[in-house]
Amino acid sequence: MSANFNETNIRCSSEAAKNFIDWYYRQLNDAKPVSHGYINGHAAYTNAGHAPADICINGLVVATPQEWDKLLDQQREAPKQPDPNKRRVRYDVESFDVHVINADYRFGASAKMLELNAPTDGVRMMMVLTVAGSVLFGTGRSKAEDYWEKQSFHDRFILVPNWDVLEKPGARYGRKYLISSHNYRAN
Repeated sequence: MSANFNETNIRCSSEAAKNFIDWYYRQLNDAKPVSHGYINGHAAYTNAGHAPADICINGLVVATPQEWDKLLDQQREAPKQPDPNKRRVRYDVESFDVHVINADYRFGASAKMLELNAPTDGVRMMMVLTVAGSVLFGTGRSKAEDYWEKQSFHDRFILVPNWDVLEKPGARYGRKYLISSHNYRAN
């Protein structure tokens, strides 16, 4: 492997991880669904026969991303704060680490994608992303004293290319990677 190939993988995977983290935890903090960020329901993976995303939350297997959204909604229903307009859950990412598992991931890719993109362009990467941080429960948006409980959390994702977005010419918008596997633990 050439140095340029490794540098491209490092640069592209770091950028992809940062973009994914920004989107995913903004969705959580804004109480918006994250289910559309999983491979479930995306045509390229469904048509290729890919298994649904596997999701494990604190040791509990969750059948679908929509079920994970429901669990997140329950998490937002903080029992110590009766006013639903003041309930808050905030995820603060403290660190992340990303590694390329497969720099030339092809599952579900169209012939067009396989012809146009060389494996050195960073588009066809499969990555493992580990995220660590704190989840805070309370009534405020920014001040630490507005939160009554703080827990550590760890997320581990397997990300794969979002062929539905990447196949569009000049794909600059949309999530370029989807969640194929997710393991969440809070303590």
